[in-house]
Amino acid sequence: MDSNTSPLDFKHKADELYARQEFAAAAEEYRKLVQSQPGATGPMKALGLSLVLSKQADEGVSILKTAAAMQPADAELRYAYGYGLGSLGHWDESIAELDAALSLQPNHIPARQALVYCLSTSGQALAQVDPILGEQRLDRAFKLDQRNAHVAHALLAYMVQANQKGKVINMIKGLDEGIKAQSPLKELLVRLQSDPDYSIHMKQVSVAQHAAGPLATAVAPSPALKQVPCPNCRQPIMDYAAICPHCNTRLRATGTFAGRDTGPKYEWQEIAYTVMSILWTLLAVLDIFTSLPAAQKGGFSDFNTVPLAVACFQTLIGLGLVLRQEWIAFVAKIFCYLRLGISSIFLILFFFSGAYLLAGFALLQLAAAGFMVYLINYVMGD
Repeated sequence: MDSNTSPLDFKHKADELYARQEFAAAAEEYRKLVQSQPGATGPMKALGLSLVLSKQADEGVSILKTAAAMQPADAELRYAYGYGLGSLGHWDESIAELDAALSLQPNHIPARQALVYCLSTSGQALAQVDPILGEQRLDRAFKLDQRNAHVAHALLAYMVQANQKGKVINMIKGLDEGIKAQSPLKELLVRLQSDPDYSIHMKQVSVAQHAAGPLATAVAPSPALKQVPCPNCRQPIMDYAAICPHCNTRLRATGTFAGRDTGPKYEWQEIAYTVMSILWTLLAVLDIFTSLPAAQKGGFSDFNTVPLAVACFQTLIGLGLVLRQEWIAFVAKIFCYLRLGISSIFLILFFFSGAYLLAGFALLQLAAAGFMVYLINYVMGD
């Protein structure tokens, strides 16, 4: 390294190379800057991003990890580390870092955009091996960016593939009219209109929206996304960005998403539905073992066979709920409605006869059946 060259000279040269997208050359200049300023996280961040963008992601992510560990409360460093992890396809770690960046700086638009990309990309891949987690990530990506046609398409296409008709129709009803005409969502909606399984529902949605009539106050169309050059490094950035993601220059005091919630990582209804479905299945299997001896004693031909048959039927329903089969969910709701009626009758009889313990058990069955109906309607659609 030339001893006559100052750190400021290294930075100017590196920034010029970075602005021209000569990332490998910029990385070498930033490396000299890091060597001349040991422990400075700013040059480390610039070096790490340059290495990531020059296809040397492993080394770049290692440097970014060190910088983020040195200043864990710095949103820019956490974002840069999360961005690097995402470039390697380490989605879980990337999502965690981007969440941390947004918790430190809720108006960090590049972190929000990167998080949406990681959630959507990993969600589509996970949906093939872990449908529940895959859907949760796609759903969260959509909640973070409901005006992105690509994100909406990814979630809707997954639900169509999973044959979740109720959730598909409910999502279409809530879609913003502005993104329905954008590709690739537009093509998917057109395909559903000609699909025998969805055509009637799509017509009902269209009729309901037309019947609702126009809003009393016209809503101004959302402005188109626009990129402008950063005043400092001249790299293209979104015109609403509060901080340049390339050179860390602060452009304005606040951003578009200031104070807005990033949304929960998981919905409690999804978790509760899975737990209740598993409990349903386990209790039904237990009923099979307890009713089997009596059925065997009667040669599977007397009244004692009825509890065994009901237990087997409930086991099939429980497995269908765990696997999220829509037609089985419909059968399960009917079963729950029957349970609500029967438990209500027994609750009244036990209560007025003074059998309060049995009345409490009937009340518990009543609450469980009602809760299960709510969860099925929420997760699988009405």
